[in-house]
Amino acid sequence: MIVKSLFIRLMAAFALVILIAVAIIFVIVNQTTTNEFRAYMFRGQMTQFDQIARELAAYYSARGSWQGVDQYLAQALDAGMGAMMGGGPRGHGMLGMMDASVLIADANGVVVASRDGAGVGQKASGAQIANGTPIQIGGQTVGTLIASTPATASFDTQQQEFLHRANLSLLLAGAVAGAIALAFGFLLFYQITAPLNALAAASRQIASGDLTARITSPRDDEIGQVGRAFNAMAASLAQSEAARRNMIADIAHELRNPLGVIQGQLEGMLDGVFPLTSEQIASLHDETLLLTRLVDDLRELALADAGQLKIAREPTDLGALVEKTVGAFASQAAEKHIALESEIVGGLPKTSIDAQRIEQVLRNLIGNALRYTPENGTVRVRCSVGSDKPPAVIVRVSDTGPGIAPDDLPHVFERFYRGDKSRPRVGGGAGLGLAIAKQLVAAHGGAMGVESEPGRGATFWFSLPT
Repeated sequence: MIVKSLFIRLMAAFALVILIAVAIIFVIVNQTTTNEFRAYMFRGQMTQFDQIARELAAYYSARGSWQGVDQYLAQALDAGMGAMMGGGPRGHGMLGMMDASVLIADANGVVVASRDGAGVGQKASGAQIANGTPIQIGGQTVGTLIASTPATASFDTQQQEFLHRANLSLLLAGAVAGAIALAFGFLLFYQITAPLNALAAASRQIASGDLTARITSPRDDEIGQVGRAFNAMAASLAQSEAARRNMIADIAHELRNPLGVIQGQLEGMLDGVFPLTSEQIASLHDETLLLTRLVDDLRELALADAGQLKIAREPTDLGALVEKTVGAFASQAAEKHIALESEIVGGLPKTSIDAQRIEQVLRNLIGNALRYTPENGTVRVRCSVGSDKPPAVIVRVSDTGPGIAPDDLPHVFERFYRGDKSRPRVGGGAGLGLAIAKQLVAAHGGAMGVESEPGRGATFWFSLPT
């Protein structure tokens, strides 16, 4: 699995980083320890050199010259500083350990004695004199003790054993630290990959058609945000799927009714039950018109959903369009004894709209308002400029009808939704008008909404950018 391989790759990369870090630390610390240990021994050797210098000063003071000092030096070095001072056996003093080359130069810088007899009679260099230990009597320098330690000076068995134990301790500490780091890394990477594994499993369930799959208890970090986004997506998919199924069922229901009427009437005519009269043919024609309107509405919704609804924009006087549409319903309002009023607030800017599409929206809203407004009621259409920035033209269609129930209010723009389930289709339509109107307004970049209280009428509004 991808998540498992991700976990393995993370652990392998983390282990490699730990291994490299431990190796670098080991090399640096080992080298530093060796150098510092060598420096420590050299400082101890310098302490011995100071003691030897004092012994040599006493030797020179007793004899007044350096004659025979080579034998004295050989005796001191052979015995080792520890034996010379009453210490341990030969070879365990700093001089023996460091295998130092030791010279004695007189006041003129001429070598008068050396550990191995080399260089006697030659003049020591200025650097050797400067780095040497002066041999002084009463503040006067009578000679210089010169010692040099080879860069490849070796350690004895005990010293090597000490460094070996130090290296083993360092490796053990690195191994323990690496193991602890790997354990923490395991926990960390598991916390990262486990939610991803759950997300992958839920995604496979969604892909197989199970839209109920969810991420349980997503965390508060970034991965938890991904889980919550996935749950929101899954909920949206489930809602869309439910809406699709309901829409298909509603479409089938709306198509079946007029088709059933047409089929029944035709079969009655064929069987001689219904006479073949112009009234029967007109009834069949009405049903076919209803079918045609329903199919046209569905096609219009499908185009809007696909973003293929054609909008022919041009600068339009929206106030004049409202007046024209209201005038078209004047006779219908008069028949129902309803007062149909329009109010156009002055100073309306021209809007870039498709006049036929917006007139379709107005006709739908005004027709619905007249349908639900009782006799002697009022339907008012008001057009004004909103106060928002940038400004938009707002059209409100208000009626004095029974209003909309609070439970129905959030669903009035849904397809095939009708608050009154018992309302006949012929009198109330298929429930697509408001859905189409909202899509048309949205295609213009506007918004649409409704405000209503039961018993106090309803106000449908839409806004269009100028």
